[in-house]
Amino acid sequence: MDINPLKSIYMKKITLLFLGLISFHFGYSQDDCASALPVTEGITTVVMMDGALPVPDCAENADADPREFGEWYVYTATANGFVNITTNLAINTGGDTRLHVYTGTCAALICLAGSDDIADDNFLSSATFAVDNGTSYYIGWDNQWSDAGFDFELTYFTCSYDLPYTETFDLDYTFTSCYTTEDVDADTISWITQQNLDLDGDGSVETFATNGNSTANTKNDWLFSPPLSLTGGIEYNVTSIFNTFGGNGSLEAFIVDAASSTATQIATLFSQTNIVPQGEFATLETLAYQEMNSFTPGTDGDYFIAYHSFGPASSGFILLFDSNLESLLSVDEFQSNLFTHFYNKTTDLLSLESSSSAFDNVYIYNILGQQVKTQRLNNTSETVDMSSLTDGVYLVQVTLQGKTKTIKIIKH
Repeated sequence: MDINPLKSIYMKKITLLFLGLISFHFGYSQDDCASALPVTEGITTVVMMDGALPVPDCAENADADPREFGEWYVYTATANGFVNITTNLAINTGGDTRLHVYTGTCAALICLAGSDDIADDNFLSSATFAVDNGTSYYIGWDNQWSDAGFDFELTYFTCSYDLPYTETFDLDYTFTSCYTTEDVDADTISWITQQNLDLDGDGSVETFATNGNSTANTKNDWLFSPPLSLTGGIEYNVTSIFNTFGGNGSLEAFIVDAASSTATQIATLFSQTNIVPQGEFATLETLAYQEMNSFTPGTDGDYFIAYHSFGPASSGFILLFDSNLESLLSVDEFQSNLFTHFYNKTTDLLSLESSSSAFDNVYIYNILGQQVKTQRLNNTSETVDMSSLTDGVYLVQVTLQGKTKTIKIIKH
């Protein structure tokens, strides 16, 4: 510890001056609201916390704990949508941050969002909020314990989903912003995302939407997708991959015309009651149930996939791993988007060739209807490695331009 305070201040100023000469990003430019540093999407590095404290407090615990260190940034939206700001990055592991987001002016700041600890054992921050085109949002950071720097990531997103719609519930902030839930049974336990459980034994955590176990009331909870723009007279396929845990839950799915349990049901996709858990804890995803259901809307418009978790109290957890929607190609449509395929049983490679459009995705299912492989595609010529799959019969769903065709492959 340096016992000479004048020397410490002098060395700090020299260091900050040097950093300021290297880049405008580093230095005193973001030490108060008036000189907040403009930021855009991506990762920003905060070199040191040595500025004015954010006031007013927008994060929990800010009033209770004394704070010493602050920094300021400003983001100006270029379109309507949502923004997530987070320090929950690997480089910040073990760190501690607190986030405040404001609208208004520096002379009259208004709290919009804030975040202190993400979890009891994670002292980093994450906040999501809606933004309007042309509006500036001031971002204030503080830390009770340290002036050490850190990285934060700013992500812009919207709730407009193109087809094929594929949801694996990887991002909690898109779930919170774009999905609608209804706690009809009023037990305060509705659909949420879960991202810290390993359900296939590979050492990595899985992500899924889940509806918790109600111990007091008959379970009655709804989850609605974002609006999906569909064309009347076109057939669509919905794939739902799910399992249960800790009981025998019930799940049904519909296509509805609004994100509400009282909306008109355009189509019933499936209804399963007293679903027995399939597999052990470490195989709940790999052995999950799969429902593949098709429907045809009568008119153009926005539609929603609705999942309804129901049943007696203490009926266990519903685990929804995937929810996908894609249009089904007619014979005529495939003739205008021809592709060929060839499976080489020696190399276990499936080759795909399109005469016009680039491929979108490929999904491979075993004979039990379980999804065993998925791969995002980008080109008119693609190769899919099936060597990791056991011998057997597989259904391969290939999508291009949001359309789908299923082919059968016998691997031996």
